[in-house]
Amino acid sequence: MIIVTAFVVAGVLAIGGVLILLAIRAELVDAADAVGDANSFEIAQLAHANDLPRIVPVMTDPEIAVQVVSNGRVLAESMNIRGSPELDLASPRPGETDVLQVESLPHAEEGRYRVTARGIVIASGTATIYVAVSIEDVEDTMSTATRALAIGLALLVLVLCGVMWVIIGRTLAPVERIRQQASAITGRHLDRRVLEPMQQDEIGRLARTVNAMLARLQDSAERQSRFVADAAHELRSPVASLRTQLETAGEESRVNGNGVSVPDLLQETVRMQTMVDRLLLLARGDAGELAPHRIEVDLDDIIDDVVSSLANPRVPIDQTQVQPAQVPGDPGLLEQVVRNLVENAVRHARSEVRVGLASSDGEVVLFVDDDGAGIPVERRSEVFERFTRLDVARDRHGGGVGLGLAIVAEIVQAHGGSIELDRAPIDGARFRVRLPMLPAILGR
Repeated sequence: MIIVTAFVVAGVLAIGGVLILLAIRAELVDAADAVGDANSFEIAQLAHANDLPRIVPVMTDPEIAVQVVSNGRVLAESMNIRGSPELDLASPRPGETDVLQVESLPHAEEGRYRVTARGIVIASGTATIYVAVSIEDVEDTMSTATRALAIGLALLVLVLCGVMWVIIGRTLAPVERIRQQASAITGRHLDRRVLEPMQQDEIGRLARTVNAMLARLQDSAERQSRFVADAAHELRSPVASLRTQLETAGEESRVNGNGVSVPDLLQETVRMQTMVDRLLLLARGDAGELAPHRIEVDLDDIIDDVVSSLANPRVPIDQTQVQPAQVPGDPGLLEQVVRNLVENAVRHARSEVRVGLASSDGEVVLFVDDDGAGIPVERRSEVFERFTRLDVARDRHGGGVGLGLAIVAEIVQAHGGSIELDRAPIDGARFRVRLPMLPAILGR
């Protein structure tokens, strides 16, 4: 934008400069024509008085050449073109003048000339006076001025670019600071604000508008978080009570009057309780209350416990790549991570699930593979969003509500780790979790 503006300004100045140069040239050429006209008039007066010398004295600055021609004969001429053939450039009537420009004259100095041709009457008939005035100095002057204009415009463009860069940079610097501060504000830090300048100008109004918008977003997010937390708290007790009653009734294998089996109702109740618990956990994360109680945790033992607790999994689970590893963290939350990943893999696998654990470069890496259909690259970022189910029918049938992986990402982040999704060696999906190792382990 700065360069374009500078070139536009330079273009306007260039057009103005060219017009000025053309006007100056026209003035200089008119001055040369005036010299030619004055000299031809004086020579005409000498001819009328029969006092015309054979060699006509002329000025040398500018270079002037004179020739008087009548009926093909040279009656008089200036010394600088003496002996040159007669000129036949124009044939004005007596008392009239013609002005023309020629590129050169015979025997004269090289360069362009403005020639004034004046018709006169002499004793022997009519004659034509040619007075040629050199305009080579005019052309040299114009060439020098053109070069100076070009160099000046180039320097002007550079100066304009520099000045505009500084001025616009200083003007937009507060806007850029506001942009950087706003871009650093994430959904977890809506309490942050951009700095408001003291000036009551457009920049100050922009900063106050951005802060007002952030305040509205923060208020909306807090109200939403409070609603989710309150709803989860309110639902937790009645759902737990309902589950207990259904478990008691299920022992007698009763069927209610509508033909709905108690085990089916119990399964839906368990699913509802799972969703309420997960919503409550996410609400704690949104409120910044998901602070892990960090102790030394044997992650390999957690993996073994989770796999052992799965009653008759649909596909076999391979743990041969699990190595002993310890991380600082909350055992309950880390158990939730492993359980969600393993259950997700079992739910989507065709015939096999593989779990691995290893230590590398100051971190512990956990991976869970399945040989299912996998997840397209363009949709991999969606799986960690809340209530995301890429295969709705299968997830719902398997008990998924679209919160398990979102909870995994939340817990992993709270432990200072990261989670990635890639293609597994067995052609399904691979979820890879990286967690920092214990400082004591790193020092060994």
